[in-house]
Amino acid sequence: MRDLYAQGDLLIERVPDVAPRGQMLPTAADGVYVLAEGEVTGHRHVIRENVTFFRDDGLARDVPGGLYIGHLTVDNTARVAHEEHAPIDLPRGTYRVRRQRELDPREARLVMD
Repeated sequence: MRDLYAQGDLLIERVPDVAPRGQMLPTAADGVYVLAEGEVTGHRHVIRENVTFFRDDGLARDVPGGLYIGHLTVDNTARVAHEEHAPIDLPRGTYRVRRQRELDPREARLVMD
């Protein structure tokens, strides 16, 4: 069983530990890591603790296009905060961060093999 955390349109998945590689993602001007920002409200999903935030598309081949945000390495604990959602506390580990796609019921279909 996987550890999954959801906060608004974010899905955070505990994955096996991997050494950070690829593009290291910096903090914003105010010193927080911004995982995502709302297009309409401007509200942000942020982490204030010291983590390693990186992006390596090779680690997200199974994620549909445009949904992969990056990976987090948490050395102690980290809290994902957002103005409109309850905070999420992440324990030590590696996490893959992606956007969740909103399901349009008109696009749902049943597939039978």
